[in-house]
Amino acid sequence: MCPSTIAGQHPHLTLCSSPCAVLTPTPTPVVPGGPTISRTFPVLAAKSPEKGVLTAEFPSALSATADEALVYSYGSYHEEPPVAITLNTRRDDNWTVCVPVDAAPSTAGANPTLLSVEYAVKYATTADEGNATIQTDVLLTTAALPAEVVSARTSLAVYRPSSGSGLRTVDRDAALCLARTIAVKASCNGGQDEWTYHLDTQQVAPNVRVCEASKARVYVVFTVNERSTVRTARSLSVEVSAVWQKEEVEIKARAKEAKEEAERKAKEDAELAERKAREAEEKAARDEMHKWVEEERLARKAEADARAEEKQAREVEQKWREEFRVQWEAERAARAAAASVPKPAPSVEAAPDVADDNIQYHIKETMARLNIQPCAQGYEFVKVENGYRCKGGSHFVTFEQLGMKAEEKPKPTIAAAPANADDNVQQQIKDTMAKLNMAPCPQGYAFVKTDTGYKCKGGGHFVTFEQLGMK
Repeated sequence: MCPSTIAGQHPHLTLCSSPCAVLTPTPTPVVPGGPTISRTFPVLAAKSPEKGVLTAEFPSALSATADEALVYSYGSYHEEPPVAITLNTRRDDNWTVCVPVDAAPSTAGANPTLLSVEYAVKYATTADEGNATIQTDVLLTTAALPAEVVSARTSLAVYRPSSGSGLRTVDRDAALCLARTIAVKASCNGGQDEWTYHLDTQQVAPNVRVCEASKARVYVVFTVNERSTVRTARSLSVEVSAVWQKEEVEIKARAKEAKEEAERKAKEDAELAERKAREAEEKAARDEMHKWVEEERLARKAEADARAEEKQAREVEQKWREEFRVQWEAERAARAAAASVPKPAPSVEAAPDVADDNIQYHIKETMARLNIQPCAQGYEFVKVENGYRCKGGSHFVTFEQLGMKAEEKPKPTIAAAPANADDNVQQQIKDTMAKLNMAPCPQGYAFVKTDTGYKCKGGGHFVTFEQLGMK
């Protein structure tokens, strides 16, 4: 997403272009069962590779000794029954839990950058009666959401109104969706006591600068649509962590980058001035050489032009004589050819029922060209459905092989096309389906006109006006 888009939809958010630093967080205490409050604490940068597998990679303006360059914040939610089978106390199959992560503390500056968010969800059920649809959203918002289990029908400020049983759509004016996961969890084989699990872990790197960080919150919103029974037991564990970069990191990096950019530009300007002076001297020398070369070229060209004009005069006269001879020869050959060439083959409709001399000539030439055995008895050829066949019945040549074409009937416009296809339209449909390798209607139903083409009365075959060439 471009900075202008984010700024337009969420005035308190902007993109950050600074490099990101990755550090190992300080170990945290074991989280007890039940909902817990999100907490935030700073993390010191590792000062050497020997002190940790991951070390900070700060912008060039900062050294690895920078203190508290990154800040981590955590949030979690746990609901784990002590036994496998308990009564279903949550009598709503569509529910949502919002796990908050506190914003960066004041030590991160007024406008810190949210580098990454990582979450892990483990959800298990037993004794349910159907698959469950699960939606997990990672949201950045200034709205306050309930840090408890609520009905999916409960209106939340970050979502657009919905029926409560379908997928939720984020209101872009109220929240920025950093990630979304949609999943389906299998059921327990018709209410059996075995546990089925949904496991999901994601890490996203939005690299978003948050304005007025004290008002912003990161939420993992976990929504479930399921079919439970009175014996359904649930186990839910959600862990969330966010990494924030302090505002001073980018400020110091940009200051050094601006200084280095100014020094680089000054050096480039000096080199550019020196290069331009040198190029000016070289250009003057080249211009002098080019002037002398051009004068020599023009002198040689004038001499060559004089010789070329004399040669051209001789070639014009010779060309005129040759063109006259060729034209006379062509006219003589055309007259001789016109006297010997047979008439072209007529259209299929105009062809005679019994082949005349012209058709017999085309049949003989076509059979010789296609290596078809001629009729040894010399029978006459008679016109049949698709071509000409000798009266003996053993030799056949198609109209297509003879180069004979059917007279094309004009295609009607869409407006003028009949509601029930007449013979002309039926033939067009048949030819189009054959050309497009479409299966014809085996029952031979008539085609009727629709808004976009013709469909057979059986309903199984359809050809569009565009395919039929109708406009």
